[in-house]
Amino acid sequence: MRAAVVTNLDEKKRMGSKDHSELRFEQVFENMQDGICIINEFGNIQYINDAYNNMFRVSNPAEVGKNIFQVFHDDVILTAYREKRPVKGNLSGHYSIHLISVAASPIFHNDVFKGVMAIYREELFSEKAKKKETVIELSTAAEKTQEALNNNFQQIIGKSKIMERALLIAQKASKTSSTVLIRGESGTGKELVAKAIHFSSDRCSKPFVKVNCGAIPGSLLESELFGHEQGAFTGAIRKKIGKFEQANTGTIFLDEIGDMPMEMQVKLLRVLQEREFERVGGEETLRCDVRIVAATNRNLEELIDKGSFREDLYYRLNVIPIYLPALKERREDIPVLVRHFLDKINGKLGKSIQQVAPEVEEAFFYYDWPGNIRELENLMERLIALVDGDQIELKDIPSHISNLYTVHYQDDHQSSLINMDWKGELATLEEYEKEIIEYAIKRFGSFNAAGKALGVTHKTVAFKARKYKIIE
Repeated sequence: MRAAVVTNLDEKKRMGSKDHSELRFEQVFENMQDGICIINEFGNIQYINDAYNNMFRVSNPAEVGKNIFQVFHDDVILTAYREKRPVKGNLSGHYSIHLISVAASPIFHNDVFKGVMAIYREELFSEKAKKKETVIELSTAAEKTQEALNNNFQQIIGKSKIMERALLIAQKASKTSSTVLIRGESGTGKELVAKAIHFSSDRCSKPFVKVNCGAIPGSLLESELFGHEQGAFTGAIRKKIGKFEQANTGTIFLDEIGDMPMEMQVKLLRVLQEREFERVGGEETLRCDVRIVAATNRNLEELIDKGSFREDLYYRLNVIPIYLPALKERREDIPVLVRHFLDKINGKLGKSIQQVAPEVEEAFFYYDWPGNIRELENLMERLIALVDGDQIELKDIPSHISNLYTVHYQDDHQSSLINMDWKGELATLEEYEKEIIEYAIKRFGSFNAAGKALGVTHKTVAFKARKYKIIE
């Protein structure tokens, strides 16, 4: 973790750094005709040069320090950030005769993701037409999606591009009978998407049957899925119709498919391949016409490597894959979701909370939401139930969330000697000491001068420099 460190070139300028390599680095960027935008691993804008400002008509330098999900940004840098891979694209549509080409690349240090650097270049459309190179065409974030989502998918709250794309894939999948595999963390809305697929399909008037494969003991799962005959085992006092029979001509939603025992995976594979099965203890082979939608929050590829998930089943399930992003990957949706839950839960509880304070929205934005949308909804219900008045204030929310706003407010409005990371976490004393010693040596050029600035002897500086391997 970085601590007590200058994070952008403007800060270095203000602090009067004498490091010649840093000055040359700054001069290169400031004198470039290409626009430069650098964001860190948390999506915070660390640096933009004058060319970038002019290119996008940005006159407010306060954009530095903002998060890319809080300000206008294009799909190129967002895609490079989310997928941690190089992306090229063209931005057009609102720059008259100019087209802006973009190349965004992730920054890694010791295999750890540190952010993204994007280079923007203006060129005429006529010049672009002469080039033979192939460039991925990506729209700007402000452009509207061409294909409209139907009512079933519009009920799923989310206006971010990454969520819209996932829902568009799901909507296209609903028009086929192919097997769908929905992946994403717990609480991202996998069941909502599965239902939208079913009710948008030509099976919408037929049954939608859900099975949570992780909640049913392995010994009972076969009976749950395929049913059993009377007397098939102790306690089977009557014949039971399984979920596949119940879902015939409709859709079966197999949630938490990654938790299914290996012996059941073999039997499910047969259903996928042959569309037939037998009840437990039965001899009659039953045919079924069922659309299968599966979901998991597990890494199936890792499970395959460990031998706990069948590779052939994986390929049978993964015909149309849909990835639902975690809430921290679609932070721009948080205000929309908060408003939705305010309206929904107010009606449910008979309350009249009108809004959340701006500080609360800011804190919500910086929180990572490990429980995703489900965690946000549960928190909103608790707050609406307990808060007096008509507004949710910073004091009302849990301290581990409100502290994030406090940290960022102090970072933006105060000149603090303690510099914490994006999550408000402190470094160890040794980490602070190492960085301040290293910075002092670089700035003042000798142990003696660094020691005078820090109020210690040159011997102490030399000892610390060897201790932390700042010098050999």
